[in-house]
Amino acid sequence: MITKTILASQTGARLDSHVHTGGGTDDTRVLQEALDRAATDGGVRLVMDGAALVTALRVHSNTTIECLNPHCGFFQVAHSDTALLINAHPSAGAIIDCNITLLGGTYNQNCANQAHHVPPDVHYSKAERLVVALAFFGVENLLVRDVTVRDQRTFAFLITNWQRVIMENIRLELPGYIPSGNQDGIHLQGPGRFLVLRNIQGRTGDDFIALNGDEETNGQRSWAHPCATVGPITDVLIDTVMVDDAAQVVRILSRESLHDRITIRNVSGNYRSFGFYLSAWDYRAKGLQGNFGAIQIENVDLRQTRADYTYTEPFLFRISGRHRSLTLRNIQYHDPADDRYIVQLEGRTDVPEMGDTPADVASLVIDGLHVLDSGEATQRRPYIKVSGRVRHLVVRNSEILCAKNKQPVLVATEGPLAAVDHLHLHNVSAKNIGSLIQDPEGKIKRTDVGNAAFQPPA
Repeated sequence: MITKTILASQTGARLDSHVHTGGGTDDTRVLQEALDRAATDGGVRLVMDGAALVTALRVHSNTTIECLNPHCGFFQVAHSDTALLINAHPSAGAIIDCNITLLGGTYNQNCANQAHHVPPDVHYSKAERLVVALAFFGVENLLVRDVTVRDQRTFAFLITNWQRVIMENIRLELPGYIPSGNQDGIHLQGPGRFLVLRNIQGRTGDDFIALNGDEETNGQRSWAHPCATVGPITDVLIDTVMVDDAAQVVRILSRESLHDRITIRNVSGNYRSFGFYLSAWDYRAKGLQGNFGAIQIENVDLRQTRADYTYTEPFLFRISGRHRSLTLRNIQYHDPADDRYIVQLEGRTDVPEMGDTPADVASLVIDGLHVLDSGEATQRRPYIKVSGRVRHLVVRNSEILCAKNKQPVLVATEGPLAAVDHLHLHNVSAKNIGSLIQDPEGKIKRTDVGNAAFQPPA
């Protein structure tokens, strides 16, 4: 089988648009005809050698869309109110579409001129679908490389029911920020296995990356789209995430589906409200406690800007639900702008700000927590607050160096559900903090401290 290569300029497309400002002639029909050649000829490679104004495009199996440079690509027609690009056979069951590749270029959804959801006269949780930029429901072997998504109305990418997805060198641009607009970046729901996200940069108005395996359902389907599915997510590598004032960085959400063998590393930049939320979410409503297997997060250096998180307090890490093994390694925390928690384990469920689902963690290892705080913000909260249960909590190879006018606590228990079976502190150096451990109600059953240097404020 020989894949047909088609230049967009030779299809009859006018290509008289602009990926930032739009305008021009609607080229949807002729470009869709070119893409449909994949269904009749067995495959197609559409080379975008300009910028096209389009309403929506469908991509079949064995399709490559290649843009010659970032000035080539697509701008969505105002009030299209649908995905700019979607796979040809969206499926909540068997995967139909495979071998889809997007290389280079800019996909601009023109967010200011699209509806948030359809139909618009109901709450989005009861709508038929969200208006996302690029949507894939039931795909295998999806490759997205060197692509910029600009001004998404809600999610830049919504991917559900997938196998073998690679996304590299992705830029998320959001000059058209809409408050409370659900302008996520890369949003994946299950079932899914084998995912690589590498070198993801930019800004979003909500979650930068979301692995929400079983996002809330509306009846028997996900509220995001009639073909959007829920299920487990396993075998994931996320490497090199650089955020530019993103509202929230990484959310991993499990109600009951397993999230396992997930590694996230090399995360840096500026963020507003939260860094990482490992959320079970649904305990109060449905009694679901989440299902997290082995998760590793390492090499994190996120700096705070202005918090705008309205439904709970801001944090760097927040943990709820059942976890088998969670490792946080080499976490940098420099001159915080406020006194948010570095690590918060949820506890009470009757007070919203205390959490939605109590944490129940078999093993939490914090290996290399580096707090260098000479800033002006008052640190009233403990750095690590345990309001749920942790069987084995290890903090090792860490340093906490604070300004003299601050007296934070490294590890504190709080609330009726707080419980630590075994706390192990090893190779910890702390200067100008109030205490290493605060456990007024005896929630910690056993404590081992080795090679810990603690210097209280003068």
